[in-house]
Amino acid sequence: MATARTPREPGAKGGNGEGRNRPKHNVLITGVSSTAGRHLAMHLAADPRIGFVLGTAPGPRPRFLAGLDPKRFLYLPSDILRPRQVRDLFHGAHFKEHGIDTVVHLAFVSHPNLKGRKVHRLNVEGTKGLLDRCMESGRVRKFVFKSSDAVYKLDPSTPVYLDENADLNHDPEADQWVQDRVAAEMICRSRMDSAGMDVVILRFASIVGRNVGGQMNAYFDGRFVFKALGYDPLLNLVHMKDVIEAIRLAILKNTGSGIFNIAGADTATVTTFAELNGRRCIALPEHLLEVVNWAMRRLKMTDYYYSVDRDRMRYTCLLDTTRAREILGYAPTRSIEFREYRGLEG
Repeated sequence: MATARTPREPGAKGGNGEGRNRPKHNVLITGVSSTAGRHLAMHLAADPRIGFVLGTAPGPRPRFLAGLDPKRFLYLPSDILRPRQVRDLFHGAHFKEHGIDTVVHLAFVSHPNLKGRKVHRLNVEGTKGLLDRCMESGRVRKFVFKSSDAVYKLDPSTPVYLDENADLNHDPEADQWVQDRVAAEMICRSRMDSAGMDVVILRFASIVGRNVGGQMNAYFDGRFVFKALGYDPLLNLVHMKDVIEAIRLAILKNTGSGIFNIAGADTATVTTFAELNGRRCIALPEHLLEVVNWAMRRLKMTDYYYSVDRDRMRYTCLLDTTRAREILGYAPTRSIEFREYRGLEG
């Protein structure tokens, strides 16, 4: 599944898919109220290669989107779990008038403390329903899904660098945060051979940035950083600006369907990143880590969930980004400066 399908249309001169004569893309962003959604909307609304941006999320328009040019951006409240609202969105005048041809799906519960049937419905059933509606519309030509390297299976035999064909974590005992991402990916992958619409999956390394409620933000911003005794795995962190650039390239490039690993510019051990953030790294026996993490959360000393990263804290997971570099033209440019991210809203 990881091998990109041959694009249906030839790329522009030079094969980069961003030629002057190519029509502009008109993009729908679900989950536009998220940090990634906000940054992506602002970026795309200022990009001359993008015709129009339609942003959706449940509830009223977020204040931080109020400054965008109404000729370039429109917010419509819509809940992807409500079939009537999704149907109204796809059949509405704005969707047709602006010729929406690309959907970027960001409506996914990001914080591990939110679990249960309702969260699963949004993450998995919401993704399936949205995909089905995109295919039924006959208008959407590309569906971009923001995934995570958390979907990979990690064990002592795992190679240091994982390409897109590496095994996924189908362990029924895995945290729901991981299980939902694997399940949603499998749904996306099952649609990759469908005619009429390309499905692009972007698997991101751990995202770090201001106001990003990410695992590694919470982990390294804790008062103490606890790691597994006898382990000091390598981590890769990706800056939010590189995340937005990768999504932009996925929209603009004529790649066909495919999966792409997206990593950041900075790779180091857990201990090194902790020291860079001015934190003391304390090694504990593995069986104590989850208990200590639970106690720290109860005392509001951290928003980090060890259960999500149990394997990552033992085995290195670095992404082979060859395909992203060669096909998308992606290369990370932003280095992490931890002092920027103290006091995050988790």
